[in-house]
Amino acid sequence: MSKKLLVAGLDIGSNQVCCVAGVCDEDVRTVKILGAVSVPCDGIKAGAVINIQEAALAVGRAFEETEKVSGGQIGKVIVAMRGSFIRSKSSKGVANINYSNKEVTIETVENALESARKQIKMEPDQEIFQIVPREYILNQQRGIQNPIGMEGTYIEVDVHAFIASTSNMGNITKAMSSVGVSYDDRIYGYLAASDILVTREEKELSCLAIDFGGLTTGLVHYVDGIIKHTDELAEGSDYITRDIGHKLRAAYSVSREVKEKHGAAFVYSDFKNEEFEYRAADGRNIKKCDKLELVSGIITPRIDRILYEIKEIIDKNNYGDEFLSGGIILTGGGSSLSGMAEAFEKAFNCSVRTGTPNSDKVIGSDEVLLNPSYTTAIGAIVSHFSDSNGYSQKKSSGSGIVSKISKWFEEVF
Repeated sequence: MSKKLLVAGLDIGSNQVCCVAGVCDEDVRTVKILGAVSVPCDGIKAGAVINIQEAALAVGRAFEETEKVSGGQIGKVIVAMRGSFIRSKSSKGVANINYSNKEVTIETVENALESARKQIKMEPDQEIFQIVPREYILNQQRGIQNPIGMEGTYIEVDVHAFIASTSNMGNITKAMSSVGVSYDDRIYGYLAASDILVTREEKELSCLAIDFGGLTTGLVHYVDGIIKHTDELAEGSDYITRDIGHKLRAAYSVSREVKEKHGAAFVYSDFKNEEFEYRAADGRNIKKCDKLELVSGIITPRIDRILYEIKEIIDKNNYGDEFLSGGIILTGGGSSLSGMAEAFEKAFNCSVRTGTPNSDKVIGSDEVLLNPSYTTAIGAIVSHFSDSNGYSQKKSSGSGIVSKISKWFEEVF
């Protein structure tokens, strides 16, 4: 009996590669996650490849191990990307509707989207890898999400486009192809994550999805049900770890352990101060620190800085108080720090919750679904079975992925 073909979501993260595999249950139109693997990678930094061989090694291992735990063969690959080499722009396009039947067809929509694409100005070393329709306007009637089958004489489309550096995209493709893996589609990582975390009601009320990652923090702004703005800060939870390391003069691994075990976003009302021990940078001496110094003197100042930068982005876009009527939805590894949701509530005076994948879109084990490290890759799979994330330039995936990976491992080692 042949193995079932899986769709894989590949998340090129801050310093790791996450691969998740799943299938679509056609009966209930829900994606079922069958396996997930996270592989640390020194060849990737903030979503960009800095060492092709190291990145290729991580991708190869992630795919091979994901197939093992999923019990199937990966047939399609959706790559989720983020990083400073990605920008977003808005554009509008228009297309005439066939005069004979006046009905909007798939071809009509594609013509409108292509018209919007042509209006976007880019540098020579840039390319559009995804276009998201915000709304369609049919004979001046606004707010249409799916115009196919409707009648009219002309149609307009308002889009949000994601543009990336061609060279950075090429390095990701090269790292993948060197182990026999190619992508079928590409999606903006923060959009992939937010789309499975945010409810329709929250989008309609206007909300902010925040992916608090390792080296970056991604923002997706929904206003009146549609994407209004996306952004990325070049700061994340790893900066908190670094601050701890500098202040306590401890190794990165020790600092991360201190943050996870003793850290908190701020000094809350029933905060209990206590002294703890940690190993110094020399690996031999044992030093002491108290939680109050750790939190108020090291962690909170960094979080306050990140919150300030997010506020500046909101103010710059002039959305006003109504912009957060639907609240803030948090995800990413940094969101798991004790008191993080409360810190955002105090800063923005709105409801804040930690996001988990919507059960009407995806099902699977809690071990995977509740792990924020996998959210983006899960979202990439869901996007493959949904038309809500627009269209992008697709590329066919080759067959025999695992056999090519295994052969590459043999050659390298």
